[in-house]
Amino acid sequence: MPEIVDGIKIAKLFDGTRDGAPYVVDRPALPIGPERADFLAYLKKGKIVMRAAGQSVDRLDESRGKTVPIVFLTDGEWVWSASIGYYLEEHGLPPEPEFLDYLRARDFHYVTPTEDKVRTAGRAVRGE
Repeated sequence: MPEIVDGIKIAKLFDGTRDGAPYVVDRPALPIGPERADFLAYLKKGKIVMRAAGQSVDRLDESRGKTVPIVFLTDGEWVWSASIGYYLEEHGLPPEPEFLDYLRARDFHYVTPTEDKVRTAGRAVRGE
């Protein structure tokens, strides 16, 4: 289940960590193809609600160094990290099923959120 803050759902990158290593549970693969391309395109359309300087270390392959974007985006209903797209493209890590189901139900059609929803999403990410 996604975390919900002020009515905004926050997509999880990982389901947890065990001994410092991230893991996911029961996530069906999202193979290379049109649906995966639509998913990645949708992620990139989101309105930015928070951006940090620099990049973070790849938690699945630390030898890659700091290559993971630190950006959070929204469509007004969900907030997601740009790292979701990074880990899918670089490691084949599938997205959280509820988030993917939501985008499928929208047929990956992005609707620009109102500024009020963008502000609410930003507060949700910052924990305000």
